[in-house]
Amino acid sequence: MSDSPRRHRVLLAIFAVALLLRLAYGLSQDHDAVFSAGNDSAWYLQNGIWMVTNDLPGPPTTAPLYLLFIGAWQRLLSPDGSAIVAIRICQAILSTLTCFFAYRLAWSASGERRAGLLAAAALAVAPVFIIEAAQVLTETLYIFFVMAALWLYVDFAAPPAAPDRTPWRALVAAGIVFGLATLTRAIPLLFPFGLLIHLLLLRGWRRGLVQAAALIAPFVLVVSTWTIYNLVAWDTFVIGGDGFASFLYIGAREWEGPEATDQQLAEDVPELSPDELTNPDRDDVFLTGAQRAISEDPVGYVTRRVKQLASAYLQPHGTTFFDGPSLKDMARDWLTDDRSLNGLRDLISGQGFWPKLALYLFHYTALVAGAAGMWITRRRWRSTLPLLGFALYTTLVHLFLLALPRYLFPAEPVWWIFAAAALVALWDWAASRRVSARQTAGSAA
Repeated sequence: MSDSPRRHRVLLAIFAVALLLRLAYGLSQDHDAVFSAGNDSAWYLQNGIWMVTNDLPGPPTTAPLYLLFIGAWQRLLSPDGSAIVAIRICQAILSTLTCFFAYRLAWSASGERRAGLLAAAALAVAPVFIIEAAQVLTETLYIFFVMAALWLYVDFAAPPAAPDRTPWRALVAAGIVFGLATLTRAIPLLFPFGLLIHLLLLRGWRRGLVQAAALIAPFVLVVSTWTIYNLVAWDTFVIGGDGFASFLYIGAREWEGPEATDQQLAEDVPELSPDELTNPDRDDVFLTGAQRAISEDPVGYVTRRVKQLASAYLQPHGTTFFDGPSLKDMARDWLTDDRSLNGLRDLISGQGFWPKLALYLFHYTALVAGAAGMWITRRRWRSTLPLLGFALYTTLVHLFLLALPRYLFPAEPVWWIFAAAALVALWDWAASRRVSARQTAGSAA
């Protein structure tokens, strides 16, 4: 059997494992629990059915696409557990397709198909991606669109080969999918404009500007549909989504819950009335509060932002899905106060220890090996720069806005793409050392 058919079978096996794991986990969950009041899923579900039935009580405070996605299933199957089953099956499929995009992008970034297979396998079995596909939250749909757009852009819209050809359809398709990602979560609103720099480096000023226009124009058209809807339906101007001002303010202070935020805002903007402070449309109030919080202690602001961002990177996303005390706190307590075998036994037998440990191992492998892979693949910048750009863009956005592990999680597939490149390079280096050692031993004999 030739190498290529064998690898095709390996790839199909990876996709099958990814889908089965996601379906097995998602369909084993309590489908009614997501309707419990007080969690984000219940909020999305309620606003989703309101959106598709045109019963929203006021302007939506988030990007619309995920609301439409889950609202459509509730309208089709009735808003109960059957709709949740359908949502989880769809998200399992979308998450599996994300493994394919990781495979293609890792192959392009490293020039090694083995790196593509490793990236796809890592996403297929990584616990956080399996768990996330079962959550009624935006992450799975958002990551699917972002990875699809990056794949279209890297492999078709801006490939290093054929620099004299303008791939109009690929540029337009990538722009549309970037627009869909922005209508799922508004965070990548400025990212396609950053790709202008990449196209200028690849194609030169004149052709780069033309190709950037072919990417950005459809992106703007897709995103503008939400702006037009809000202007017509609510007489409100929105680009992508609402909430940037509030996240900026929360980032300037500390997140301690909505009531504490409202109290802090009243202290920062004391000249406003209680009605103005509680008005849902209070972006100007948040911006004023953020400006004052930053200006009164700029050094403290920078320190808080860097510490919060670092903490969000060091804490894997997904540990909150498991009950029990913090694994990080438990390990720190054992190292500082105990260090006994009985304490170690209690640590590893604690509630949620092993799944949380798996989350930590996968997360830190992605970060450490990913950073190494970014350096190793630096000469292939024509393919890697958009991926590096997305990881950096996500980081910089949350350096200024609220930074949580969940908000940084959409960049994790990119970290795994570079991690796969580094791990394959490490394997090849180790193999060459073994061959060299055998040759040296043979010569000595």
